[in-house]
Amino acid sequence: MTLTANREVDHYIDQQLRTYQIVAAKHIYKGGLVGLSSAGYAQPLVAGDKFVGIAYEEIDNTTGANGALSVRVYTVGDFGHALAGATIAHVGRPVFASADDTLTFTANANSYVGVVQDLTAAGEIILRIDPSHRQIKTITHVVADLAAGADIAAQAIHSFEAEGWIVDARIVNQATASAGIDAANTCTVSLAIDAGNIVTEVFDDITAFPAANTAANLGAIANTHANAGDILTLAITNGATADPDSFVVEIDYV
Repeated sequence: MTLTANREVDHYIDQQLRTYQIVAAKHIYKGGLVGLSSAGYAQPLVAGDKFVGIAYEEIDNTTGANGALSVRVYTVGDFGHALAGATIAHVGRPVFASADDTLTFTANANSYVGVVQDLTAAGEIILRIDPSHRQIKTITHVVADLAAGADIAAQAIHSFEAEGWIVDARIVNQATASAGIDAANTCTVSLAIDAGNIVTEVFDDITAFPAANTAANLGAIANTHANAGDILTLAITNGATADPDSFVVEIDYV
């Protein structure tokens, strides 16, 4: 229903800081990268956590229960941080974290935290944090239901209009459970750009094709860098009885 009188609403003026309850028995240090546990509590970031920001303060909850103490974290801004191997050529590249004090360019199994905004020295970057994933864009391509054993030769599904860095790739089964996929009749999904293969995943009796309306990550990304004008291609190779039904391919990039 519509309002019939004035009301007061909370107004959060400071857009830089947010407060999160801390998980039990954890000590968060000022300047550390902060992630969320599976239960939604803040903790020193562990590879794969959802990144929420950089700790504004030190809070020691080593003797406390879940939520006994809270920590304030920076959720926007540029921060100096070591990143081994970083050079000026990496400006704009997505950055990941494997621990609360360690940045890396390796996406697989790690946590996306932001992009290289600038370089202050070799191996020292200015990190623009991106906990809301606002800088990530997603390419989506629908693969129609193929007959069992039918293939798709490498076909263009996207053209990069500007330089980009590929972060992740996955497939989402749209319809029904796959059929006929086993060790002798695999379903192979491959993505490539002009620089070469990005990722190839082979689905068989061990690596199962995702069930209906579920997703499966395609694995570690190679050749992450795309130049303006590069073409992204998709290839599907099915064994004689492999019938994955229709599915969606999704590729995240910055």
